[in-house]
Amino acid sequence: MQLSQIRYFLAVAETLNFTKAARVCAVSQPALSKAIRNLEADLGAELLDRSAQKVELTEFGRTRRVHFERIEDNLRKVRDAASVAIKATVERLNVGVMCAIGPRRFSRFLEPFRDNHPQIEVTLHDVTSAVIPGLLLSGILDCVFCAGAEKHDRRFQKIDLFEEKMAVALAPGHRFGDLDEVPLEEIAKEAYLDRLNCEFRNDFLYFTKASGLELNVAMRSEREDWILELVHSGVDVSVMPASSVTPNTIALRPICDLTDLRKLELAMTVNAALSPAVTAFRDAAQAFDWK
Repeated sequence: MQLSQIRYFLAVAETLNFTKAARVCAVSQPALSKAIRNLEADLGAELLDRSAQKVELTEFGRTRRVHFERIEDNLRKVRDAASVAIKATVERLNVGVMCAIGPRRFSRFLEPFRDNHPQIEVTLHDVTSAVIPGLLLSGILDCVFCAGAEKHDRRFQKIDLFEEKMAVALAPGHRFGDLDEVPLEEIAKEAYLDRLNCEFRNDFLYFTKASGLELNVAMRSEREDWILELVHSGVDVSVMPASSVTPNTIALRPICDLTDLRKLELAMTVNAALSPAVTAFRDAAQAFDWK
């Protein structure tokens, strides 16, 4: 006797129709009919009275139905208990990712982490630099992938991940496309799109002014997707990290006289290591070859 046979019989007992029962059990009608025939053979008596007009339970079928329903109910309770036990072992980890950070490097990190820690359920949240401290201190986020800040805050611990250069984003056919590197002076001649949520923004604006240059800002926006769409239009350019999320219709060129690098870190509160899930995530991030 197989559990699937019991399930098929109970479906027929409920619907009194082989076609409907097969649909409920997501099997073909011939497979369901054969399974019930095999069950009757194992029991040595017919469970169903079949005719061209209708299907009814035999007296033996009615008594077995009560018995099989108890078996099915007990199995359901076992499955529910197992599901609760599994959920109880799942550790949830809320990870912030700054909107300007592209997913390419992080997907290579997250995939093996998930395979090595199946009990940890990771949820990624899009965040800006301004809200990161509050989200970490309140416990809403366990840790954050973010750009390095110069000021040291004793409330947080940070793990250095990698450095990357800034680049100018442009549409195919733009005059910068023929250059291996773009001078900052040339960028200042173009209509510029100001990315308000870029953590590098203030340093970049300060650097351009210190160089005696004034950007020709055509538009400002907090939305990366709007910035990228305007770049794609071919009219404007914008400066962003080399690993930013960019569609295939947008090209990136290094900036030859902008030497500052963006430092990417994993930040958490100093007490976050008390959580086994955060500790595992931190250790995996430290051990991963980000380059």
